[in-house]
Amino acid sequence: MTTTPSAAGFTMPAEHEPHSGCLMAWPSRAELWGERLEAATHEYAAVARTIAAFEPVTMVCNPGLAADVRNLCGAGVTPVEIPINDSWIRDSGPAFVRNPTGKVAAVGFGFNAWGNRWHPHDDDARLAERLAAYFSVPFFRAPFVLEGGSFFVDGEGTLLVTEECVLNKNRNPALAKDAIERHLKDYLAVDVVVWLPCGVYGDETDGHVDNVAACVAPGVVVAQVEDAIRQCRSVPRSPV
Repeated sequence: MTTTPSAAGFTMPAEHEPHSGCLMAWPSRAELWGERLEAATHEYAAVARTIAAFEPVTMVCNPGLAADVRNLCGAGVTPVEIPINDSWIRDSGPAFVRNPTGKVAAVGFGFNAWGNRWHPHDDDARLAERLAAYFSVPFFRAPFVLEGGSFFVDGEGTLLVTEECVLNKNRNPALAKDAIERHLKDYLAVDVVVWLPCGVYGDETDGHVDNVAACVAPGVVVAQVEDAIRQCRSVPRSPV
């Protein structure tokens, strides 16, 4: 798509709204899991089976692993063989938007494995576009890095993010805050961006907002509050 979701009349629904299914990704990074890789597949399968009792689950897995997914997850989970590097599809996968007629499209953001922490990540960087092709929906490519766990929308025009993550120089070093905010509004079709200063201290995601807050209903946000208020750690920021 050569325009933006906002200009094309699409908006992103809130996560708590009804949806037609759940996306997961099968454990794959051997250097991360080590000897626990097999145990991880059983745990992921248990989660997938639980979700599948309520809605369809699509499990992205590396080529050649569909049979393993079927054997461990059962009939309620559909394996889709697409090359991946890691198994955290909330961050690397697409955001889905819809227009007033109900048409669905996918939005893909730049993905650099949480500030270039993991290599390779080239397949994860292409996952959103490949899933859009699999589901046969239009695809919007956003011109900036953003993980799915680094934002929340309320479905009514408001977006939550943290400065610690989204303004970190390991994501978008050439973009100032106002440019990033403009991209957020264009590609997630929101009117208001609420910038929280930081997330969980010492988290390798650099403070993803989904670790501290979530929109759970119109006008309702749940938040994690620490016993002692802390100052955000000093992190390199994009120019503001």
